[in-house]
Amino acid sequence: MLEETLTVEQGALLPDEMLESWKEFASAAGRLQRISRQIGKAAERWDLRLLRQRLPEAAQLAQDVAAAAQRADALLSGWTAQDAAAGLGAYAEAIERAAQQLRLPLQGAFPEYEVFPLKIALDLSSEQATVSRRRTSTLEPQSLLREVQASYQALHRSSFNQNRFMKALTAAHKLLRQAGGSKSMDVSLLAIHEVLTMRSGAGDYTRSEFAFDIYRLRRESDMVYDHHQLSFLNGRSGNLAVPNAKGGTDALGILRLVKVEDDV
Repeated sequence: MLEETLTVEQGALLPDEMLESWKEFASAAGRLQRISRQIGKAAERWDLRLLRQRLPEAAQLAQDVAAAAQRADALLSGWTAQDAAAGLGAYAEAIERAAQQLRLPLQGAFPEYEVFPLKIALDLSSEQATVSRRRTSTLEPQSLLREVQASYQALHRSSFNQNRFMKALTAAHKLLRQAGGSKSMDVSLLAIHEVLTMRSGAGDYTRSEFAFDIYRLRRESDMVYDHHQLSFLNGRSGNLAVPNAKGGTDALGILRLVKVEDDV
């Protein structure tokens, strides 16, 4: 029920009067829903006595629901989320608190966050949030972070083909070396990302997703492919932030290939 899910914390962004109007509507609508089910069953049984008792109650409740909806609509019509500047600090705290409760590694600050590799942007002018490239109208902190949690868990459970990714990396590495006429075995990761994006036609393969694939490769593989050891190193610029096994983050900007005798 709506009246059970609305909390005081949400009032940091939303006026208390508006929250109360939603609770009032939800309560009246819940009572009407319950009596409507009773009337439906009575009608199936031709229970005339119950119908004579409940139909007038339903008519009154319907008026109450309509009145509550009109009051809630009037309050909402005169208010926009972007005007609630006074409550933004507490709203941001509620988002961070929800992330802690759900044990999500939330980084950033209002209105842009990241739960690697998911980007979260809150756009109060359009009264919606974006989780990576998917828009959601959910603004309530717990509900929003639960959606993020579901996407985050799905990403970490998804299958990952190590050899296919290493094949794509080494092919892009070779192409860039040939195009640049370079003998160096160090190639920019950002340049590799551009090649992978163009080759696959997947223009929505973001740098964060690329970094996530690198994270999974470093975690799950010995990173040896086609007689070459793949090493990800820090670059002078254009580094990607990639989590490491120690719980920290590495700044990686270069892929280096080193010839080895045999694939391990």
